[in-house]
Amino acid sequence: MPSGYVLPAMIRSWVFLLFAALLIAQQPPAPAQKPGQVDGVVTNSATGDPVKKANVILQGTARYTAVTDAAGHFHIDNVTPGQYQPMATKDGFIPPLGDRWPAGAKLVSVAEEQEVKDLVVKLVPLATVNGRVLDEDGDPMMGAQVQALRYVYRQAGTRQLQPAGFASSNDLGEFQLLDLEPGRYYFRVTVQRRMSRHASKTRSAAPEQAYPDTYYPGAAQPAQATAAQLAPGAQLTNIDFRLRKTAAYRVRGKIVDGRTGQPVHTRGMFQVMARDRSFFGGGSFVPIQQDGTFAARGVVSGSYLVSGQTEGLNCEQPVNVADQDVDDVMLVCNPPLQLSGTIRVDGTPPANIGTMQVNLMAADNRGGASNAADKDGNFSMQILPGVYQAQVFGAAGVYVKSMHFGDQDVSGGQIDLTQQTSGALNIVLGTDVAEIQGTVQNENGEPAAGAVITIWPDEQHQGRLDMHHQLVSDQSGKFDYQDFAPGEYKAIAWESGDPEMLGSQEFRKEFESKAAPVSVQPGGHSSVQLKVVPAADIEAAKNKIQ
Repeated sequence: MPSGYVLPAMIRSWVFLLFAALLIAQQPPAPAQKPGQVDGVVTNSATGDPVKKANVILQGTARYTAVTDAAGHFHIDNVTPGQYQPMATKDGFIPPLGDRWPAGAKLVSVAEEQEVKDLVVKLVPLATVNGRVLDEDGDPMMGAQVQALRYVYRQAGTRQLQPAGFASSNDLGEFQLLDLEPGRYYFRVTVQRRMSRHASKTRSAAPEQAYPDTYYPGAAQPAQATAAQLAPGAQLTNIDFRLRKTAAYRVRGKIVDGRTGQPVHTRGMFQVMARDRSFFGGGSFVPIQQDGTFAARGVVSGSYLVSGQTEGLNCEQPVNVADQDVDDVMLVCNPPLQLSGTIRVDGTPPANIGTMQVNLMAADNRGGASNAADKDGNFSMQILPGVYQAQVFGAAGVYVKSMHFGDQDVSGGQIDLTQQTSGALNIVLGTDVAEIQGTVQNENGEPAAGAVITIWPDEQHQGRLDMHHQLVSDQSGKFDYQDFAPGEYKAIAWESGDPEMLGSQEFRKEFESKAAPVSVQPGGHSSVQLKVVPAADIEAAKNKIQ
């Protein structure tokens, strides 16, 4: 090589990279962490007895599984050091909430070469309820439908009774409700009424009678019923119903097409149900005749909704039955509303923004509609008249800045499609999201891990479901969320509880004094310190309002 010769730049780069690679290759790799072991037992939380053949899961840094032996014992080797949530599953016990850490979770730390001993994983047993259905003479009633009902709490809404278990009485009138989670229950029995094949317009000489829907022990409404508190593994007996017939009536009428005023000439079904929509389900189905007429039999006095669908048309009519037949009900059916609109971003859209979806959920929990916007932000959907709460899904880093339905400002989140049925729903998204972070402490001032943090907006924005948030504190009792819509909020931390219940406005009123105010500005950052509400206080408030 000539004196003074300099290697070309490209060759110099390759030589440097080769030399660096040789140096890296000579460096010893980082030593692998030595695994540990976990040894424990699965027990019945109610009795303390060991549970055999239970499936054990360690979920965290990695995932490990095992099955307990006849003594409820399990052992897991080669566990990578880290933090884990121990869970167990078996039929007859409450299953864990998927693979995520539940509220109040107690995590297990496994260090290098550590053998974690005497770990106890508790399974909460499910309960059973037994009883009989008898008629007024004390004779057994076969085929009666019995439901276990419990209150479910709706986010940004109110509580609602929903079925949690079903059973049918046998030829001895006996029924058994299985696999009920611990909690407070109401019980309801329904005797199915026979459907009329013909829309008879004749009246019987003798008054018709029927068994009304009855809440235990003999109430017509949930407010007058007796509730039962089921403990883990409880076996509640003697939930007996003594049914008595009462005067029943017929509801007759015709279904017409609201566009033409002509009878709907089709076969179909519609439902006669209690007008109180705080209860989900119930009611009886009645056939529509070919000439559009119908006759519902066995309807006891009360307030009802007659509703149904036929040929793409939707119908709903309130009816009051007061100690006599109701004739000439005109059930007017119309096609669903066609709602369209646009979504646009005020500012530069986030890089990860994808397909945006608009969701409208009925304020009375009777369903709703949703649809995705196209690449230009346009969307449309078919929806029934009603009052709805609007929500937008699809991307992080944005929030609903404003909403207008026609010339109405509906930025509070509630859209009334009963008064105004035409107009576009135009939504503007903002990008200057806010951040809220904080810490949660227990009664002793220590970090509260796994606490549920409920954050909700001011009264004006209660209908904005996107402004209601639930977070979970980490092992240091900290939480952080960065996609808040600017505004005024309140926050509470809970030790445990049903997430839907904790998000209910009705339930939160019991703890209004414990809520911390939080104010966030566009693009701003706020911090808050919270004291956790103990599980005993949560349970006491739950029993009080139920």
